[in-house]
This record gives sequence, C-alpha cells and structure tokens, in this order.
Amino acid sequence: MTDWENRARTIPNPENYFRGRSIAAGFRLPGSILLYFHDYPHEKTIISTRYMLIIPTVPLEYQVAGSPVPLTPGEALLVHPFLQRSVPERSCRCDRLIVSFEAEGDEDYLPPDPVMQLTETASLHVGRLVDRYLAEDTLGALFELVLLLRELGRSPAGRKLPSLSPPVSRVLHRINQEPVQPVSIKELADFSGLSASHLRWLFRQEMGISLGEYLTKQRLTGARRLLEESSLPVGEIARRCGYGSIYAFSRFFRREAGMSPRAYRLSERRSRRSASGSDASRLQ
Repeated sequence: MTDWENRARTIPNPENYFRGRSIAAGFRLPGSILLYFHDYPHEKTIISTRYMLIIPTVPLEYQVAGSPVPLTPGEALLVHPFLQRSVPERSCRCDRLIVSFEAEGDEDYLPPDPVMQLTETASLHVGRLVDRYLAEDTLGALFELVLLLRELGRSPAGRKLPSLSPPVSRVLHRINQEPVQPVSIKELADFSGLSASHLRWLFRQEMGISLGEYLTKQRLTGARRLLEESSLPVGEIARRCGYGSIYAFSRFFRREAGMSPRAYRLSERRSRRSASGSDASRLQ
C-alpha cells in the first residue's frame, strides 16, 4: 500500500456529498510576478508600486521608510507598495532573491508581519517557485508564491516596522491613485487635515524622504511606465503627466532619469528585444 493510499484511507466520509470546500469568494492570485537575484547594494532610494519579497542568503541590512531592517539567512522581508527602500553598502556582498509581484492588499495570503522566518517548508516553496519561474510556468509560479506567502505568514520573526500615521497613509493613497498627475503639497495638506509644514515634517519622519522628493519619484515612475508599456506619443504622455509642453516634460525627465523620454523608450525596447532573443536561444 502506498503512502498516499494510507493517508487517503484516513479521510472521513463527507457529511454532505454536494458541498465541498472552497476558497474565499473574490480570491485573486498575485499578478505580474518577477524574480531576480542581486548580489550588490543599492544605495539609491527605490519606491515601487509592487510588493517586494526579499530573501537574503547572507546577512544584510535594508532601509525601509527610513528604518533599518537587519536580515539574516533564514529570514524574509515583505516590503509593501509605495514604501521607499534601499540597501546601504555596509558589507562586501548583499546576496538576495527578490520576488516582485502585484496583489490586492486584502488577500489573506499576504503575511501581516514584515519580517518572517524562512521555515523548512517555506524553503521548499522557494525552490519550487524558482524552478517554476525558470521553466516559464507562470501559473505554477503564482501558486507557489501564494503557498510561500501563506507559510511565511505562519512564522513571524517578531519584529515590527514603524506603522504609518493615518494622515501619511491617506496622503500616500491619494498620491498613488494617479501618480503621474501633479498635486500640490497644499492640496495634500488640506486632504490630510494638517498644515503644509506639519505634513512635510511628519512625512519625512515616517517615510525617510521628503514629500516633494516622493512626489517627484512617483511622477517619474508613472512616466516611465507609460513610456515602457504604451505606444502613446511622448507629447500625449507629457499631457497626461500634467505638463503643458513636451519641452517642459523632457527637461523634467532628463533631469531625473539622465536621458530624454525618447531615448529611454528606445533603450527599454532594445533591452526587451535583447532579453527575448536570449530567451529564445536558451529554449532552442
């Protein structure tokens, strides 16, 4: 008798043969999964619209919203969208697997704690996730990610990040509803119920970045996504980003990104063609 048959024989008879188990209504798998492995620090502040699951293989320290988060192998860190993060250069290597994905914030598979223990079962899911991703099995990778996140949520490391105050949370939600649209600090202050000076101070205290710098970074991120993911003319993207002329938008983009919008779009398209060619060669 096989192991699974022995276990199957212990399953109790159902009380109702017409009603089975089901997941919660409205359940949604994570979307747009992306895996990569970095072995270098990243001093520059990064703000992402996605969840970022960090799994280190060496001791390292992250900065999340201005707070240091030391990590060791056997732990994992989940950074929520719109929080700034960086990896200060304090050691020779900063080896880590990064799992980037999109998800609705109310999904119950998302761990409630930011730092978690990487249990033996979680490590098995990490291995399967990497295998599925390398095999280009996106659906299998998404299911493995859900199982990994659920397992991580069962083993919190007992460390908390400072929580955001209601005014800052409201302001972040307001900014990131339409990140490319210009909004003044006075408008945000009125929206939060604070004075402009108090909001600036509180935002820097909790986010580790000035409100003005955050607005600029999010606007640049939104502009980059439009250049990467749409075929809209640069003039239309400038309009959607709130600029009255393509010249003003180009000055802003060149100052922040180091190249013109058109050069950035061409560079991204070349990178994608190169990556597609590499994938095709690997599969042949």
